[in-house]
Amino acid sequence: MVGLLLLTVALTTASGQLPVPSSPEDLLGETVELQGDVRVVTEPDKILVARKNAVLRTGASVIRADEITYNHTTRVAEARGNVLLVMRGLAGFAEHLTLNLQDRTLTAEGTNGGGASFVQKEGVTPELLGAQETSEQLAKVGKNAFSFTTKGFRFLEDGAYALEESSFTPCDCNVLTPTWRITTRGAEVKPGESASFTLPMVQVYGVPVLVAPWLYIPLSKRASGLLMPEVTGSGLSGLQVDQPLFLTLGESYDLTISPGYAFGTEPKDPTQGSLGVKGPRLATEFRYAPTASINPPGRVWLQLLYDLKPERDPLNPFVLAPGAPMRGLRGWGFLEHQQKLGNNVFARADVKLYSDGFLFADTTPNSGFGRSYYYIPSTATMYHRGQDDYAGLALAYRQDIRWGYPLFSQVQRPTVFQELPTLRYSIPTVPLFGPLNGSVEVELSRLSPLGGLLGDEGTDGVYWPLLPDADGTQGNGVFEPGERQARTRLDVMPRLNATFDLGGVLRLTPYLAFRESLYLYEATREANHRAYGMVGAYLDTELSRVFGEGDKAIRHSITPSVELRAVPRVFGQNAPQVYDEVDAAVTPDGFFQGQVALRQKVLGRVGATGTRELARLDVAQGVDFLERRLGETSGRVLAVLGPVTAEARGRLDLFTPNVDERLTQLAARIGWDIIANRLNVSVGYDRALASSEQVRRPIDMLLPPPLAPQALNPDTPVSCSSTAAFANKPIDNLSLNAGANFPFGLNVGYGVVVQRKDPARCDVPELFTQALTVSFSPSCECWRISARASVGPGTNFDWGLSVTVLNLGTFGR
Repeated sequence: MVGLLLLTVALTTASGQLPVPSSPEDLLGETVELQGDVRVVTEPDKILVARKNAVLRTGASVIRADEITYNHTTRVAEARGNVLLVMRGLAGFAEHLTLNLQDRTLTAEGTNGGGASFVQKEGVTPELLGAQETSEQLAKVGKNAFSFTTKGFRFLEDGAYALEESSFTPCDCNVLTPTWRITTRGAEVKPGESASFTLPMVQVYGVPVLVAPWLYIPLSKRASGLLMPEVTGSGLSGLQVDQPLFLTLGESYDLTISPGYAFGTEPKDPTQGSLGVKGPRLATEFRYAPTASINPPGRVWLQLLYDLKPERDPLNPFVLAPGAPMRGLRGWGFLEHQQKLGNNVFARADVKLYSDGFLFADTTPNSGFGRSYYYIPSTATMYHRGQDDYAGLALAYRQDIRWGYPLFSQVQRPTVFQELPTLRYSIPTVPLFGPLNGSVEVELSRLSPLGGLLGDEGTDGVYWPLLPDADGTQGNGVFEPGERQARTRLDVMPRLNATFDLGGVLRLTPYLAFRESLYLYEATREANHRAYGMVGAYLDTELSRVFGEGDKAIRHSITPSVELRAVPRVFGQNAPQVYDEVDAAVTPDGFFQGQVALRQKVLGRVGATGTRELARLDVAQGVDFLERRLGETSGRVLAVLGPVTAEARGRLDLFTPNVDERLTQLAARIGWDIIANRLNVSVGYDRALASSEQVRRPIDMLLPPPLAPQALNPDTPVSCSSTAAFANKPIDNLSLNAGANFPFGLNVGYGVVVQRKDPARCDVPELFTQALTVSFSPSCECWRISARASVGPGTNFDWGLSVTVLNLGTFGR
């Protein structure tokens, strides 16, 4: 028969209860209840003993053990053998445990004679936690917020624990065998808030990696305090050190302030300029999310630095300015904001500004500075997205970073045209009647410099600081023919299409569109328009067959198609000055074009309803009927064979006159998952032009026109190692990548790019860039150590070493 002993001790003599102190968290209650199986030994009015499945309950605390002794005179409970402790979210595992209810202290020993193990749980109620009867059940329930091993601690008045000599792990690792820990002479832990340590030592697999006189760790995601220092380095600015301070400004706001210093690098020739920065700096990041309508949280980031390096010529970062004073105060910042305004109205702002044009290349390793980047865009939009329509207002600013001019100055420079503003309204394809569908797009845009109405490029239309002004018309403030001027354009484009089934075999989709563009030029007060209609038809069919059944079913489809489209005539201003892709869309004589395509796909089944593309072959041929010649030939091939995936794309233009580069695109890639999710390798190839000036996107036409291709004098001897020898010539890039993910947490990645330059008289392969990344993290992902290094041309060297600890932050980058 199971014996049961229930002891209720009074707090006062009058009531017959023995007083038991309670903490503000009610961990130690006003009464004590002791239960046990089989046999209970009692010393009248003093000592109670419960053996076998012994359970002691007081307040929110539960102790389970093979034997529990409680002395109601000294208010001490002693548990022996397989001891389990639950105090609200705190769970303990010990062999011997003593709890003094009077002075609120606890001492404990583990099975090896050392300290006992304790863990703070999350995601589980105190009632469910207290109901667990075995160590296995207690270890599995909920999530581990932090764990520690100690021989004793004291309960403080504010619900915190004052630990004696102990080891602490602030994450969800194995309680009994953590991969890393903080050993300390003493610590104070406030669950859900913070932990502070005296003379801490951080150990990874028992190896000391960090020693400090004092350490503070936030145990909540919004606790103010110092974050881990950040140490970075690059070939541009050398060693860089920052110390972030995180400040909580409420539930919806926080601020991070990071003072730091960049030690810089010295140029080989002190008489020349160089990239990079040197000197003190201060970064500030403000994040906010006051309402659910701001999603994701908004962010404002600003960094100021006092650059101690010498100033450079704004036209060339490698030439010192006259007198070469210090660069002085510089900085950059950005704003990110997205918000739902209600009634399907949304707002978004993405703003990024640099104090001068060279700062981007000074702070961005591998930026290339060789015309890889032209401008930094900043946009702000507000739009309404309905079920059948879209209406939006957009502002766009583009900061030209090709030159080192300050952002705010009156220095004459190439003029950038901005979108000030653009209004758009569109109705996507909607059914009208019968097989007829319709859509319409309306856009009102104003393109203009921020100040004034002129591009003022001169009569040649090219404002390039490195070229002389041939006739003195550049920058004279007077409009000259050939120059750009502020312009407003109203563009309207309705479209109709219908789909007809031809005998269940073919599908015919004829379409008709009309575009009307009205132009108002603000300097000359001229108004023009351009209009054209476009007619076309798309004819296609699909043949398919399924092979196999169930999970092994494979579907093969063949889709041939023919498309014809034509703009018979352009009315009004046949050839407006090109500001963007709309102006360049149609030639003055219109066009009559066609395309024949054949597309094949092989799909395999994945799961109950999913599919996976196993193979693809697309071939398309364009035709220009007006010029009576073939157009561009394009193709794509994809094949998946088990763990191997291969893909290739290409575009070939053999028949367009006056084109130097016939092979306009060629790219290929093959990847092999040698061991799924563990080991993979890939090889890639692409053919590119040496100067990205020649392949800029249409939107870049808002910037000053690029330089014409540089012509080399064949009589001038040029070394094949000279960059001038490869100007405007194609470059073949071969990339090799390999990655390995080991089951014990080690990840390694390596990538290399080899270039082959072939300007007809030279054939120079070279190792262009290399990158190596190594990281290690245990299975619980409580911490991660990562190292990376990349080597590129010139000063493009970058490295980083970081240690990330949950709730503690990242050391390094």
